[in-house]
Amino acid sequence: MEPSTEPPIPDWMAEQPVPDFLTPEQQDLFLRAFSAANFLMGCNTSAVDDYPLADGSQPDKSNYETVTLDSSQTYLLSVGRFARWDDFEAMLDGLFTPAYKETLLAGEISDGASVPLFTSTEDGRLCYLDVSRGSDMEYDMADAPDVYELVSQSDSAVEFTLIGHYADLTVEADENGTRPIYTEAYPIRMERTSDGWRVAEFHLPY
Repeated sequence: MEPSTEPPIPDWMAEQPVPDFLTPEQQDLFLRAFSAANFLMGCNTSAVDDYPLADGSQPDKSNYETVTLDSSQTYLLSVGRFARWDDFEAMLDGLFTPAYKETLLAGEISDGASVPLFTSTEDGRLCYLDVSRGSDMEYDMADAPDVYELVSQSDSAVEFTLIGHYADLTVEADENGTRPIYTEAYPIRMERTSDGWRVAEFHLPY
């Protein structure tokens, strides 16, 4: 199977470094998974509608319809590239292992019940909760690129660590406006499946 070309890699990914120990195919998968994780992991769910449509035009995000599902949660109906659930699911299938895809779609716990951030309406439309936690201020203020450490690599799997950098906001900035930097490490794993390489674990540094 050909490597996935979804979702498109947005312009803001241009500054995201990629591990040099990955193959070009794996590097491409990493960037697409990173882009998808930005909305899947709740940083900003509406970013799923930021990708250009098939004709290259931008989705009209000025007037969303809403739907209330059995969970009593009100969802926005997607207007973007993945407005059909089948297209959204196909995009996920091209990036993640089946087990990890289910983990990502499992949702968040609300009042003791699991509430998915992304789900389907009865007529097959993608809908999502409009939530945004933003990014980590300490990460943004560090203004340092991510680095990677290889843990293991074989023909069937590759494991590595993404190391993010953070400004210590508990310390006053010096005369140059800088603060001490600390790091946090996040595991990432890719596996070779019958359909090609897929991400089996992923974490954002922010």
